[in-house]
Amino acid sequence: MSAPTPTGSDPGSVPTRTPPAPEVSDARIAGAEIVGTAVLMIIGPGSAILASDAIGVMGVAIAFGLALLAMAYTIGHVSGCHINPAVTLGFLLARTITPARAAYYWVAQIVGAVLGGLVIFVISEQGDLDTTGVFAANGWGDEIGSAFGLGSAAVVEVVFTALLVFVVLATTTVGYPAGFGGLVAGLTLAMIHLATIPVTNTSVNPARSLGAAVFAGGDHLAQLWAFVVFPMIGAVGGVVIWMFVHHGRLAEG
Repeated sequence: MSAPTPTGSDPGSVPTRTPPAPEVSDARIAGAEIVGTAVLMIIGPGSAILASDAIGVMGVAIAFGLALLAMAYTIGHVSGCHINPAVTLGFLLARTITPARAAYYWVAQIVGAVLGGLVIFVISEQGDLDTTGVFAANGWGDEIGSAFGLGSAAVVEVVFTALLVFVVLATTTVGYPAGFGGLVAGLTLAMIHLATIPVTNTSVNPARSLGAAVFAGGDHLAQLWAFVVFPMIGAVGGVVIWMFVHHGRLAEG
């Protein structure tokens, strides 16, 4: 993660680290987010698609957490390692990045997710060796073999995305022990997956959902909207919780 950079002069505001540092170019940010999101796809959904029969739900959950942890310490100093449109929305609402810069993040995350999904699609022989049967796509009900419906999916994606965004914002707030943010974010993503894979295959990340759905096709694309809308709503909730817990308000731009 980047070094603490106090924002705003109002003593009532909550100063935050502002990933990335001002001197980092949009091109470098985009490159870092493409790589980071692709790695998340290759290791997260990839572990499910290629090895879920061997490692189970716990193994897949740990793989997601390890992917985020590794990328946090690899590209965090460049882009802040969002690798998730919902996290980027959280930083945008917290006014630590501009709308123009957020657009670079979102485009890069989409590109990275599709590239990562493509790598797994090729490795799995165009999905023929997919151990999940749905290319690790997110969904609900019979489409992914889940006993849970749309209502459960909505609650899971809103609540657990809010948790993830809250944790990420909290670990990038001045006063948080330096050097531990990536570890905590990775552990949080792992524990989220442990709790929610049986419900929706766990999204909490619209880019991850897109990267799987475009190769799963069919009904999985039809359900994709939920894994864009609900995580983004959850991101708003995460920002509100962060503001409340830290007794602050949105940082001045």
